[in-house]
Amino acid sequence: MDIKTKKLVKDLSNTDDDLRALSAMTLMKLDYPEKETRREVTEELIKATLDQNVAVRFFARKALDKIRKADKLSKMGEVFEIPVDERLYSEDYRDRLSAAMEIKNKNLAEYKDKLLELIKSEEHNFVKAGMISCLKLFLSDAEADILIKYLQDSDSRVRANTIEALEHIKAQEAIPALFTALRDPDNRIRAAAAKALQSFGEEKVFGELKKMLESPEEWMKGSAIYALSHITAPESIEMLIETAKATQHPETRIKAIIALANYYDQSTYAFLRGLEANSDGIFKETAAKAIKLMEEKFGPNPPETTILNIQEGSVSDEKGQNQGDGVAKSDDLATTVSNFFRKGKDEAIELSNRTALNFSVNDTQKEIDEQLKSIGSTVFDMYQAGDIEFIDLISVGNEILKMNFFIQKYTEQEDKSEAKKETGFFAQLKNLFTVSTPEQKSNANHAKKFAQRKDDLLVKMGKLTVKKYENKEFTPQTLEAPYLIYEKLFKKLEDQKKKLG
Repeated sequence: MDIKTKKLVKDLSNTDDDLRALSAMTLMKLDYPEKETRREVTEELIKATLDQNVAVRFFARKALDKIRKADKLSKMGEVFEIPVDERLYSEDYRDRLSAAMEIKNKNLAEYKDKLLELIKSEEHNFVKAGMISCLKLFLSDAEADILIKYLQDSDSRVRANTIEALEHIKAQEAIPALFTALRDPDNRIRAAAAKALQSFGEEKVFGELKKMLESPEEWMKGSAIYALSHITAPESIEMLIETAKATQHPETRIKAIIALANYYDQSTYAFLRGLEANSDGIFKETAAKAIKLMEEKFGPNPPETTILNIQEGSVSDEKGQNQGDGVAKSDDLATTVSNFFRKGKDEAIELSNRTALNFSVNDTQKEIDEQLKSIGSTVFDMYQAGDIEFIDLISVGNEILKMNFFIQKYTEQEDKSEAKKETGFFAQLKNLFTVSTPEQKSNANHAKKFAQRKDDLLVKMGKLTVKKYENKEFTPQTLEAPYLIYEKLFKKLEDQKKKLG
């Protein structure tokens, strides 16, 4: 190992966060032709992936990926010559992971006890997630408690694999814990939990989701709507339609309308058509958007079957039954839903044209901010890869890294506090809707504050990027399509403002 590389490796353990991050970023850019140097640098970079600083962890992982590609051919030739038992106890996480995958692929049940023992002390998230994916083949439903605790793990891969494992072994004992997973901050985890609950045929899930929809907390309603949009059942459509037509909070109602686009169902399609034809302002636009999403996903032809029974004059609130050959025609359903809206039109809160236009302006501005945030995220990825040279963008990137650190810090503290709660069937059901402790509220508030600040910074980075793109200072090809979308939205906003005068 040359002197420069030795110094960089040494700086990985420096007390200064910025110096460690710079060291990891520089190591990511270097090449290591000597096998021994790759081995030594890899060992230190693996340690750096556990660093408290998010930038250090990011660049360390990037450097490891590059080294892995460099020695892939030789390493893959060696790895499978080493016995599974030896690789399971290797210091190199890649060896441990490859051993777990080989056990899974070859269904080597004799390693069950070893995996159960090793996972207790395993610290690398990739390996832990791999072991859980492997253990699902060998555990019975009576052993679900071994896996349930990993639903609280800080790594989303570990939580996702745990849900899949609990679903695979049909662990009824895990149902209360999966209710809690419906509140996971990661959308993929919530969807996986909803899918798992559906696979159990557990009707209780709809009772709990109904409670969430009735909660005064809008984020709780949003989580329930997301879960319902991924559970294919009559109850899901009924609950979403009811929320879409009865909820007072506009944002919650909008989320429910969009969620209905996931269902290629005649009743859903008719409901959205009726809403588009008989509503005003933002709700009319949202219904049109939902129909467009449905057509993009399922094709332009309207659905011809429904799993709900919509009675004349109203949208049924009773539990839907499969109609089979007796399904009503699309025109009849559309008429029924239209009648429902006409009937309630005099009772609804009417929006003036100007108010409706104001809604449209606000909605377009939100779309622009989201697009700027998306552009900012793209440029932030480029910043983390070391591909940005503009001082102002680098400065904003540094601030976003800080926000990531604080978000993770307070989220982990909240998770630790959550882990102290009682366990068991009734305790977890109680915990799902009990008031959080002051410590949990504080951590959640801090995490929310820094997440909002991060979003603001991403929008700021997006604005700076758009300005540079328009001035032809910074025109990477990856920004061409996002900029065109932004330009179209900006023109739309200008036109709407002109109408307002």
